[in-house]
Amino acid sequence: MRPSIESRGIANGRHRMTPVAGQEVHPELMSADAREWLIIDGAGGSAHGLAAGSPLRRGHAWLHAVNASGEVITTLLGLEERLRTDRGLFDLTPLLATEGNAELAILEQFSSQPWPTWRFRAGDLLLERSLFMVHGHHALVVGYRHLEGGAARLRVSPLIVARDPDEIRKESPDLHGLAQGIPGRVRVQTTPGGPTLTFWHQGAFVPNRVWRRGIPHGLEPRKSEEDALVPGHLDFDLEPGDSVVLVGSIEEGLFRTLAMEGRLGTPPPSTLSECVAVLAQTERGRRSSVLATAIQGADYTARQAAAAHGDGVLARRPSPLIEVDDPWTPRLTWASAQGLARREGRLTFLDPFPAAIECPSSTLRALPGLISVRAFEAVREILRGLVGRIEDGVLPSIVAPGETAVDDPEPSLWMIHVTELLARRSEDPECVREIYPQLESVLQYYRGGTRSGIKVDKDGLLQVGEEGLKPAALNALWYHALVAMAQLARLMGRKENAAFSLAWARQHGQCFNETFWNEADGTLHDAVGPSGPVAGTRPSHLLAVSLTPAILPAERSSRLLERVQEDLFSPLGLKPEPDAVNVEPQWLGAFFAAYLRARGRSADSQKQVRQWLEVLRRRLDESTTGHVPALFDWPGRRTRRGAPLPPVDEARPRGASPLAAAELLRAWIEDVAHAEEAGAR
Repeated sequence: MRPSIESRGIANGRHRMTPVAGQEVHPELMSADAREWLIIDGAGGSAHGLAAGSPLRRGHAWLHAVNASGEVITTLLGLEERLRTDRGLFDLTPLLATEGNAELAILEQFSSQPWPTWRFRAGDLLLERSLFMVHGHHALVVGYRHLEGGAARLRVSPLIVARDPDEIRKESPDLHGLAQGIPGRVRVQTTPGGPTLTFWHQGAFVPNRVWRRGIPHGLEPRKSEEDALVPGHLDFDLEPGDSVVLVGSIEEGLFRTLAMEGRLGTPPPSTLSECVAVLAQTERGRRSSVLATAIQGADYTARQAAAAHGDGVLARRPSPLIEVDDPWTPRLTWASAQGLARREGRLTFLDPFPAAIECPSSTLRALPGLISVRAFEAVREILRGLVGRIEDGVLPSIVAPGETAVDDPEPSLWMIHVTELLARRSEDPECVREIYPQLESVLQYYRGGTRSGIKVDKDGLLQVGEEGLKPAALNALWYHALVAMAQLARLMGRKENAAFSLAWARQHGQCFNETFWNEADGTLHDAVGPSGPVAGTRPSHLLAVSLTPAILPAERSSRLLERVQEDLFSPLGLKPEPDAVNVEPQWLGAFFAAYLRARGRSADSQKQVRQWLEVLRRRLDESTTGHVPALFDWPGRRTRRGAPLPPVDEARPRGASPLAAAELLRAWIEDVAHAEEAGAR
């Protein structure tokens, strides 16, 4: 007998559910229910969940969307799906139970390409379900195909939550859930002032407002349960070979807008199924185009890197250095491209998901990864959208409604770094001409001091805040910005400015080494303040080694790297500090680049980095369907220095980080992909 979901009572429109541990799956898919999938809509929204269907984290939901105020709201937790066949009732996933003695359908197959697709066996019936999002709009498309067996009826019930992605929904009167049904469409009110959900469908809507209670989030560090509101049910009659679709969106005029954008063809189709078919074909084409262009760009960059690393023969090899079946480039290209989104008419880069935060530091840190696949136009557009936000030499620390941005020098310094890299790789100075004056103002403001306390002290180090703290990582980035500004000034024909910035960088580099190097511990002080050095090892210290030119001499670079490796590193990510519980993949790209540089790109170092990458690849294959997690929960991970790592299969992914993917993509193309070939000859 297959596992069933058991209802423990129905009263007053409230259902209290008994959670099910897992779903019976085909033997070859025993680990499939543990894999997380993610799809992005290119407008800040997303859908995220487990292959088995249960929302075991707060971030697992089928529609995260940006409301009118610019805030990300989790609107649709998922769908209850029940099949009525001549063999009885079957629930597709163990989200929660409904009334009746239903069995769980068997999950026979799960695929993430080109988007999440499931095949369920319910008696002799085989049903396929697929999900994709409409690019540029907050809209989820759910498709069902009857592949085998007799006639059946599918009942689909939306689970409405309308909450912050990091919170949980509890039953409350503020979530109205009032549904208005008209032929082919249902409008559902959520909270006062909140978005209205519209569902386009090909079935029959049956109003039945009811709360589902006790949905467990079993993967959260602190176990919690959530309630969701069902406004009613959508019934679909399925004959053999039938296909039906359901589209959910917070945009009531979705299809009218798509038609105006020319996304549905001319003339637009007359049926929902035909509209969805056009959108699906467009999305497949968009993905193929992104990947094909990236492979070509990555190969060009890998050849540049091979030449820069002294292998001109490899750089001129007729056959590609980056193949279509490359183990990392397609995967990381798509995972990093998920961060690209349009907000207020401008292109930006969001990280992490589902929170979809626009943090200029993270945005700019991700751009070298896009440059590595020669996505120059996207980088230019992002830079142009950000440069206008520089005020008194400072970019805001965050761009979000209701968030208070603090003055942080880091984003402006990353902008200088990215602009110089773009100019060098694209050999197109036009973008530099546009934004160079603003970049030059950054140096001028920092030299004279900003109103928020950012200034260059008399020793040449950059300090922040009223207390005059001088962080090591910030000063490593400041050094590199000075070198980059010298190159940009030279490109603009300003030789005196170039010479001045270069001399300033040399002086700063000397002072940095004298001030921040901790000889006794073979590492950097985390910061220096009025009361003296502040101890601590941080992943950001890698900037002293990973950025070119390195501010530390070779011997110190090697010692710093050893300390970071011992205190923070694992193949799945780096701890934000030595006593942290989780690891974050976003610094892996910098670590691998620094490791190879500090060891002279020896054959042994190349082999070691590839071994670490293989560990990461295996864990990603086991736990995700293409994205790179924002972090891994790793409860048994080492806490004392030098302790062995626990098994990596104990690490559970959380969220998604396009930034981490972009940084890994950059390191793979520029530092690793061509190294094995070079070492093999």
